[in-house]
Amino acid sequence: MASADLQPVEPEEITVDLATLLVRLARRSIEYYVEHEENPEIPNEIEEKYPILSRKAAVFVTVEKLDVASGKRSLRGCIGFILPYYRLGKAVIESAISAAFKDPRFPPLDKREVPHIVIELSILGERRKIDDIETITIGRDGLYIEKGFSSGILLPQVPIEYCWDRETFLAETCIKAGLKPTCWLYSDVAVYRIPGRIFVETEPGGRVVERDLAREYIDRCGHIA
Repeated sequence: MASADLQPVEPEEITVDLATLLVRLARRSIEYYVEHEENPEIPNEIEEKYPILSRKAAVFVTVEKLDVASGKRSLRGCIGFILPYYRLGKAVIESAISAAFKDPRFPPLDKREVPHIVIELSILGERRKIDDIETITIGRDGLYIEKGFSSGILLPQVPIEYCWDRETFLAETCIKAGLKPTCWLYSDVAVYRIPGRIFVETEPGGRVVERDLAREYIDRCGHIA
C-alpha cells in the first residue's frame, strides 16, 4: 500500500492558511510571468515548511477581472487539471499561468490588468463514477463527462452561479463536452462527480476565504438540490 505522503491531496486536507499560501502563489506566478515570460520557482523554505506541496493534486485556477466602477467580476480565464498530474505547488503555478495567459477563449492577460484580477482556487478530490444522479450534491460536486475522445468538466461553483438543478447541471456538462444535452442518459457515456473546495480572494490581492457553495446556492436560488 502506498504511503500516505504519496497519496494525492484531498480537498479536506487544505486549511485556510494553506489555501492563502496557494492563492498567493498563483498571484505571484502571474505577476512573475507577465514580467519574465517564464514560470517562477517555489522557494525551498516554503516547500520545507509545507511538505504537502510535493504531493500531487488536481486543481483549477480561475481568474476574474474586477470592474472597479460596478464592482462586478467577469471571467478572464480558467484552466487546471482534473487529475493529479503534478505536485500541488507546480499544479497551482501551471494552472494560474495557463488561466491568465493561455486560455484560448481570451487574449493573454495584460500587465495593466493584473492589479484588477481576483484569483479563485479549486481543489478537487478523486472523481467518482455515478449511476444515480441523486448522489450528486450541488455545492459540493463538479461534474465530468466523457464519451470516446469527447469530454467536459464543470466545476462545483458553476451551478451556483446559474441556479441549476442536477439535471440542468448534467445537461450543461454534456454541452461542455460537445455532446447532446441528454448525453448523460446513455450507457456509453461515463459520468463522474468530483468533490471540491473553493477558495477565493475577497478583492484583488485581498484576504482569502473559502466559499460556502451550499449556503450560496440557498441564498441565491432559494432551494436545495
